[in-house]
Amino acid sequence: TVVGVSGDLVQDPNHLAAGTTAQPIIFTPYRSADATYMLIAVRTAGDAAALTNTLRATMQHADADLALSSVKTLDAELSGQLWPYRVFGTLFFVFAITALLMASVGLYAVMSQATLRRTREIGIRMALGATPARVLRTVMRRGVVQLGIGLTLGLGAAFATTGAMRSLLIGVEPSDPLTFVVTAIVLLAVGIFACWLPANRAATIPPVRALTQTGE
Repeated sequence: TVVGVSGDLVQDPNHLAAGTTAQPIIFTPYRSADATYMLIAVRTAGDAAALTNTLRATMQHADADLALSSVKTLDAELSGQLWPYRVFGTLFFVFAITALLMASVGLYAVMSQATLRRTREIGIRMALGATPARVLRTVMRRGVVQLGIGLTLGLGAAFATTGAMRSLLIGVEPSDPLTFVVTAIVLLAVGIFACWLPANRAATIPPVRALTQTGE
């Protein structure tokens, strides 16, 4: 006899991963199950941890042979089940931040070196009458275009391979737009700064001195 239908319940933390659904569950009477223990859930509006003695006394009053053990709050129980995900999530977050910093440093080095190699070109432009502001805009425009192409290709490749990490993510989709936007903004800011700093430095030195530098 079906006495009621409950909503979806997540019994296995693995079902919290993106793209998974709760498995069907049937509740059966305790007397018909071959079990040696019972789980009881108690709702309270006060301090749940302070009800331990009350629950134990209630159980003893119902049946003196019953033993009450492992009394936990729901938050404590969930925390115990999810701690591996929190540990590995924190670990992967540290790895991700480290990878982002390494990518930023590498991007800065590449863009800065590419701009420094144009020091003599900048000197020639300034000797022919170009203003420092115009030189800076020219160098920045070229650097931003290259940076945009690289980010487009990189983010496109990352978006295409996010499906492989679907089973490792909880509470977030593999193609989370916030993650892609933040990463793109950070790399774009680093790349623009890497172009601006050497270009601004080269645009402010005398043209004769710029012509004598190799940019290596």
